[in-house]
Amino acid sequence: MEQILDFLKGLAPRALPTFLLVILLHWYLKKVLFQPMERVMEERRRRTAGAVEASEASVAQAREKMEAYEKSLGDARAEIYRQQEENRRKLAERQAAAVEAARSEAAARVAAAKAEIAAEAERASARLEAEADRLADQIAGAVLAGRAQ
Repeated sequence: MEQILDFLKGLAPRALPTFLLVILLHWYLKKVLFQPMERVMEERRRRTAGAVEASEASVAQAREKMEAYEKSLGDARAEIYRQQEENRRKLAERQAAAVEAARSEAAARVAAAKAEIAAEAERASARLEAEADRLADQIAGAVLAGRAQ
């Protein structure tokens, strides 16, 4: 054990400059390398976070624009459907009016045809009556002429 203590007593003065050199090297690297590197890394983190925030803001803005676009698209579709329905209604009204006009015209033609047929039947009836009277007179004349002979 004594040998170890003697060895350590001799080692301490020789190791002291190395120990001081390691401490000095540590301090130097900390000031020259690690602190600037930490500043760069912090700047990088800050910029990355800023870029992430900016991209999130852009995504949110794009989402808002997309929602506004979809809303305006829905409104436009609703307006188109409303106009189509109004056009269909107007077309149905015009068709109903045309059908009613055609019915009225057909009814007027039928009434006119019935009136013409009735008038023609009346004329035919009057001719037949006149013809019947004439034939009755002929028959009566023939019958009376046959008795007279």
